[in-house]
Amino acid sequence: METKDRFKKQKNSLGKTTWSFQAFRTTRRGFKTKREAQHAYLELEKDHKRRKKIFGSNEKFSVIAEMWFDYYKGLREQKQSTYDKRETLMKTLSMCIGDKELKSIDTDFLVNLFFDLKEKGYSKNSLYSFKQTLNMIFNYSVKNKLLSQNPLEGVTLPKYQKTVQDLKQSLESLDQKYLTIDELRTFLNYATVHEDLTLSTLYHVLFYTGCRVSEALALQPQDIDFNKNEILFYKQTAVRSKQIDFKIETTKSANSARRVVVTPLVMEKLKHLIVVLDEMRSQLDFIIDQSYLFVYLEPKKRGLPFRRDYVNNHIKNCVKKCGITKPFHTHLTRHTMASLVAEHCSWDVLKARLGHADKSTSEIYRHLTEDERLKPLNAFVDLES
Repeated sequence: METKDRFKKQKNSLGKTTWSFQAFRTTRRGFKTKREAQHAYLELEKDHKRRKKIFGSNEKFSVIAEMWFDYYKGLREQKQSTYDKRETLMKTLSMCIGDKELKSIDTDFLVNLFFDLKEKGYSKNSLYSFKQTLNMIFNYSVKNKLLSQNPLEGVTLPKYQKTVQDLKQSLESLDQKYLTIDELRTFLNYATVHEDLTLSTLYHVLFYTGCRVSEALALQPQDIDFNKNEILFYKQTAVRSKQIDFKIETTKSANSARRVVVTPLVMEKLKHLIVVLDEMRSQLDFIIDQSYLFVYLEPKKRGLPFRRDYVNNHIKNCVKKCGITKPFHTHLTRHTMASLVAEHCSWDVLKARLGHADKSTSEIYRHLTEDERLKPLNAFVDLES
């Protein structure tokens, strides 16, 4: 049986031929060719199917987001620090779109949301984190039949185009991300003389191993293998409010659990620190029974691991007093270690030392030193002689 063609040809008042069609309770006219009319019909059909397929809750986004977060925390699959980060992201999103009905959030709305967030000054990494959080909320909504499909599908984040000045600044700041070997020698010598034993030893551990500060603060005497000159990293500290409420969590990822070999000098400093702390523990009251290495020694906090910001403030002050003008902070100890050892080992060794899953992540920390940058010039010696 032949199907009736929905596309009609007619002449307008000026005598020109035009095409029209009827579909979905509407009539579209004025197309110059049948092909134009067919294309318009296909677009209308696609939009109709999309609208028919999508359903959603009348609840506000903020309500659904809270429901998701309660479910997410109830799984107990993440570290407390991860929950804290997700909660902060969720609250920021709720401030932006909390009053929006869930069913009214579509792809176009989300594209505009990300552009608005970019205009407000959020970084590319922040937008990626927002998208991750939204994705979890929408997947939860689909699973619980609050949405028929995830509106994030097909949404791409806005691009961040760097200016000429941005690129210039990135090149100029490359050397600011690590200490040179002379700067590091000056810093460690200064710390040995002017800082107390716990901080001085902590600085050596940070620079020699490239560990995260939270990993170093979780170290205990049993984590030091004096027979192999190795330090074991498999846990980290986490603090939400008061330091006495600190928690011990696993490392950032499974690959972050590692054994890092250090020089005898660092081992001797650790051994000396353990002896001093044991002697103090036998004579003074410590707040907790567990023995950690890098701890406060004043009475009200004695024995509690340092806070990360406490270490960060001290190391920045120490760098400044050494006459080093770089804007330094504790995470750059990882950059410094990577810069020093990269030319002496393979990428796989560096990856394992930093505790990364793949070497592409480790490349972020690897900066060419001045000596390495000059090595290619040796190729031109014969040419110029």
